[in-house]
Amino acid sequence: MSTLERQISAIKDIYNELKKTGSKIEPILMGKFALTVYTQGMYPASNISLLFPDLELLYKVLKDLGYSQLENFWIKGDIVLEINRNFEIIPTARFNKVEIEGFYINVLSLEDLLLDMMKQCLEGDFSVCDLIKILIKSYKPYLDFHYIYRNCKTKQEVAKFNELRKDS
Repeated sequence: MSTLERQISAIKDIYNELKKTGSKIEPILMGKFALTVYTQGMYPASNISLLFPDLELLYKVLKDLGYSQLENFWIKGDIVLEINRNFEIIPTARFNKVEIEGFYINVLSLEDLLLDMMKQCLEGDFSVCDLIKILIKSYKPYLDFHYIYRNCKTKQEVAKFNELRKDS
C-alpha cells in the first residue's frame, strides 16, 4: 500500500470514528494535503493537515485510533496529522466535497488554496508559481475567478493571477 493510500485510509478511519460519536461536523483537509488531493497524488504531502473545530473530540478520536500527540502533530506509524487551528477561515473560506475511492471528504476549495499559494509565489518560490499555473490550466473551466480576484489582498496578487491565467 502506497503512502497516499495509507493517508486516505487514515482519513476514512477518522471520519468514521467521528461519525460514531454522533458528530455532525466533518474535518476539512487543508494545506499541502489538499494540494495532493487536487493533483491526484502528483504533488505528495508528507503530512495531512486537518481543520476541525471540536479539538477535544478530535483528540479523543485520535487517541482511540492509536495516534500519539507531539504538539500540533499526531503520529501513528508513518502517518502524520497536523491539526490546523486556523478557525477564522471557517466563515470565509469555501470547501468542496471530494470523492476518493467512493468516500467523500471535505477539502479546502481550490480557489482558497490558490490564494494561499499565491503568497509563496510572490515571495519568489517559482515552483509554486508553476504549480499555480498548472492548476489553473487543469481546472480553468471550474475555477471561480471572480471569487479569487475578490479575495486577493493586494494588487500584486491580482496582477500575478492575471499573468498566470493568461499563460495557462
